[in-house]
Amino acid sequence: MIRRKKMAELVAREKKMQAQRERKEKTDVERTKLLERFLAPEARSYLDALKTHEQTVGRRVEEIILHLIVYRGLRQTITQLDIRYVERQVKGEPSKIRIQRDGETSDFGSYVKEAIKESNRKSKKD
Repeated sequence: MIRRKKMAELVAREKKMQAQRERKEKTDVERTKLLERFLAPEARSYLDALKTHEQTVGRRVEEIILHLIVYRGLRQTITQLDIRYVERQVKGEPSKIRIQRDGETSDFGSYVKEAIKESNRKSKKD
């Protein structure tokens, strides 16, 4: 009886782990699709190189870009300069990049700073 109970617990734990792996794989696929859709080719290669050389900064930049796309509704193609700007913001280096959206010129940093704050709040919840 005890053996059956332990086996049942082991099977349940294995099923739960499998479900988590599948959910993570599905999320990774969706993240990749979004990045491929909205990143320019040179921006994608720059982000990949950044994730290779500076893993924590690269992952953080990717999270911020995804946050901008998903939650802030950014629907324009993201260039290498935009990626570099976000990288500098994450590292704490100043930069001045302006974007033109709907006829208005504004600081890209305001979008990025808001995304960083939102991302931090979500990270703390997880």
